Parts: sequence; C-alpha cells; structure tokens
Amino acid sequence: MLRFIATRIAGVVPQLLLVSLLAFGIVKAAPGDPVASLAGGVEFMSAADHARVSHNLGLDQPLPVQYGRWLARMLQGDWGSSLKDGRPVFEVVARALGYSLLLVGIVWTLIIVTGIVLGYLAGSAPESRRDTVISGFAALSFAVPPFWLGLMLIVVFSVGLGLLPASGSARIGGSGSLIDRAAHLVLPVATLLLTQLGPYIRLVRSSVRDTLSAGFVRAARARGLSRRTLVRRYILPNALTPFITWAGLSLPLLISGAFVVEWVFSWPGLGRLFLQSAMSREYPFLMGCVVVVCTLVIAGNLLADCLVAALNPKLRRSHAGE
Repeated sequence: MLRFIATRIAGVVPQLLLVSLLAFGIVKAAPGDPVASLAGGVEFMSAADHARVSHNLGLDQPLPVQYGRWLARMLQGDWGSSLKDGRPVFEVVARALGYSLLLVGIVWTLIIVTGIVLGYLAGSAPESRRDTVISGFAALSFAVPPFWLGLMLIVVFSVGLGLLPASGSARIGGSGSLIDRAAHLVLPVATLLLTQLGPYIRLVRSSVRDTLSAGFVRAARARGLSRRTLVRRYILPNALTPFITWAGLSLPLLISGAFVVEWVFSWPGLGRLFLQSAMSREYPFLMGCVVVVCTLVIAGNLLADCLVAALNPKLRRSHAGE
C-alpha cells in the first residue's frame, strides 16, 4: 500500500507543472491589458507611462521568461502581489481558500452520505415507488442549473419569506456569530447539494442493483447470512468502489459548481476571487487560484485512488508488480 501511495504522489509534481504552464499561457493569451486597467483604460496613459509600468511589473518580458520568474518565486514561497494595490497573493488566496473549503467540504460530506443512503434505498428496491421517486429526484438534479436554482432560492427564502440572508458570509456590522455564519451557508450549501447530488445517487443505485444480482451475493444469502451482514460485508464494499472513484474524479465538477454558487451568493471563496480577478486582469491572483484549485483536484483524485486501493487488493498488487 505504501508503494502504491508513493507512486501516485510521485506523479503529482509533473501534473502540477504541466497545469501551471498551460494555465499561465491561457491567462496571458486572454484579451485585455492589465497595465491599462490600472488607469481605467489605455486612453488615460501615455505610451511612455505604459511602457514604464509594463517594465516595472515585468510584463514586457517574453512569456517563457515571465513563467520562469513566476515559477521560481512560487517554489521559494513567494506568490507575488496584486498589480493594483500590492496585496500579497498568498494571504488573499489563503483566506478565500478557507471559505471555499468550508463550503465544498460541507457539500461533499452531505453528498457522499446522502448519495449512498438514497442510492442504496433506490437500488435495493428496483422498480418500486421508492426507486421511482428517488430516481426522479436524481434526474431533476441533473437538469437544474446551479445559478438558476440559487436565484430561485434567493427569491423565495430571502426576498419573499425573509428567512435567510441572500449574500455574503456574515451580516454587515454583526458580531459574526456561529449562528449568523451558519445562516449564510444554508442557501449556498442547498444550491450546490441539490444540483450536484444526482450522479452520485444514480451511480450507487446502479452499483447496488448489479451487486445484488451477482453470484457471490446469492451464495451468501443461501448460507443464511443476516441482511445486516450481507450489506456490510458484501454489498456495500463492492458497490461503493466505483462510487469512491467517482467521488474523487468528480471533485472538479463540484469545485466548478462552487464557482458559480459563490458568485451568485457573493460567498468570499476562490470562485468569486477568480472571477473578480479575471475581470480586473489580476494575473497573480488568477495563477494563485489556478494552482490551489488544481492541487485540490489532484489531491481528491489521489485520495480516491488510495481509498479504492484499500478496498481492492488486486489494484495494490498490480501497482506493486506482484
């Protein structure tokens, strides 16, 4: 197992380098002039001032040189600073990361628990009314866009009923109490959960149905094992293997969905910071967000691989060359 984990970790560094290189090229190729945006437009700067500011910021250098300098600073722990106000990128991104991890962590936990429970309930009673209701909910979850559901929840629970706050992470001028912050989390969590839950339910339902029809389950039933033992020792370990893999591989979808939800509810996470930085041409913040998000995605995939390997000894032996 340790050799398997070490092999997977060794492949993380090349992935991060490749992603950072591609992201740097895409960010630099995007339309817009960060130097002109500092003054509100190119018409407010002379050519000499534009050239001087570009030189001071290092933006007049060739792209390979800019990338090399950025990478060298990153490896030394220097994430750079804002082009406009000099704020340190690391502090701003770290603060936004905390809010995003809080939102995504809560939603991911609820998705895993709810997906397993509802998927098992649907898969263990195929073609029943329970299966129809749960499958219909899963299909509806596929179809509803996060931004639309978020706006509808704001209209109903914030504007109409006045029960929950519509934006931010705490009430302006408030004490920032736990209850206040929890209230601000309800609508973003509900939006992300309801729009991302469908695939997990469908996957567990399908896996449970396939496992119930397998020969080893019928043999275990013939031996007179109790239903609890059958579920714990045979059905769930085999049915959850593809679910765990999908839980890790679908982390990019959850993070991208969180970007939209953070923007709709003005949640001060990475998604909102990334979109604000894109509109203001803040390249240092963009690259900081890209590196953090890619690290989270790769870590999620690595975690999924390790959990699947723990459930499947054949996978560990194949990677160990046994």
